[in-house]
Amino acid sequence: TGNSEIPPYTSLSLLGSGYQTIWGGNVIGGTGLNRLANPDLKWEKTAQYDLGLELGLFNNRISIETDVYYRKTTDMLLDAPVPQSSGYVNIRRNVGSMENKGLEISLNTKNILTPDFSWNTSFNISMNRNKVLSLATPSDIFGVGGPGITNETNIIRIGEPVGAFWGLTRLGVWGTDEAEEAASFVSYRNNLTLLPGDIKYKDFNGDKIINDDDRTIIGNGYPTAQGSLINTVNYKGLDLTFDLQYSWGNDVMDMNLHSSEDRQSLANSYRTVLNAWTPDNQNTMIAQVRDTRAGYVTNVDSHWVKDGSFLRGRNLVLGYSFGPELLERLYLNKLRVYTSAQNFFLVVDKELLGDPEVIPIRGGAGNNVFSQGMKWHEYPRATTFVIGLQVGI
Repeated sequence: TGNSEIPPYTSLSLLGSGYQTIWGGNVIGGTGLNRLANPDLKWEKTAQYDLGLELGLFNNRISIETDVYYRKTTDMLLDAPVPQSSGYVNIRRNVGSMENKGLEISLNTKNILTPDFSWNTSFNISMNRNKVLSLATPSDIFGVGGPGITNETNIIRIGEPVGAFWGLTRLGVWGTDEAEEAASFVSYRNNLTLLPGDIKYKDFNGDKIINDDDRTIIGNGYPTAQGSLINTVNYKGLDLTFDLQYSWGNDVMDMNLHSSEDRQSLANSYRTVLNAWTPDNQNTMIAQVRDTRAGYVTNVDSHWVKDGSFLRGRNLVLGYSFGPELLERLYLNKLRVYTSAQNFFLVVDKELLGDPEVIPIRGGAGNNVFSQGMKWHEYPRATTFVIGLQVGI
């Protein structure tokens, strides 16, 4: 088995429109090469080993299912960067191998079982560890940054999870009493000395220059564990289902901070800018608000990485099924009324604004694998209330 998200014909070059030239004093539209061909492209392969155990106790009042697995993927298909002199950003290649190993446990119990009352519980947990084993490229592979981001946000490196977050480490904001020390540092990209109110980054190599040499892995979007807990209660005609979902140990990179907190566009702001640096408010992680975006440079850094662990009330259902006496009079096989609520509560780190469950985006490299846990202007999940009637004839 292998990756199922690879578009067809990616070993072939692709022509596209949008190219223009001047001919005879007129602008003429044309067609050009949009994608490089790779005739050496091969299928991605995955070998998987599983060991399972099913156990039933007390006449199956308690049942346990356990699965331990190991998956090794070779000839990974990813968009690998190419030299800028080629005129292209990347090419689809077989770039290396990775492993996934983990444990899945499902526990089902019949807590109470009588003619009028029953209570069942279902609990499951899944734990997976992802690691890059080898790369065909001579160096790390970087994912292309999101909209408006001029530097890479993710990395594929041997020994690390695929698509780990890559950036600077934010220590805080330079204070007025640190003006002399701040002036000894050169800013990332614009080569200006730093001022009080500028973001303070960790200088890993001690050269007083904040640049790519100071970037490191700052998190990853893979959870340590995730799963659900479902309780179902029935009493005569009443039924109640309470469904909880959880995730623990994963990070979320909030790309919205590029514009919503670092003020790099005309977008609206997070309320966190109310805690921006001022001479009277210097104990903060948020830079001074300035009247132009040229006032400072935004960077992918550890402040963008938030704890993505959460507990969600996924579904709550309360229903009542009418008895056979009424059904006979109405010539029905079933009559049930119910009300339900989806996404009815969410417990998450207060620093993570919005929904912690993010859908991997396709960045400039076209790789979902690069964007695990990356949040970019996603609309939060709605809380939905439903009142319904089920009729069986």
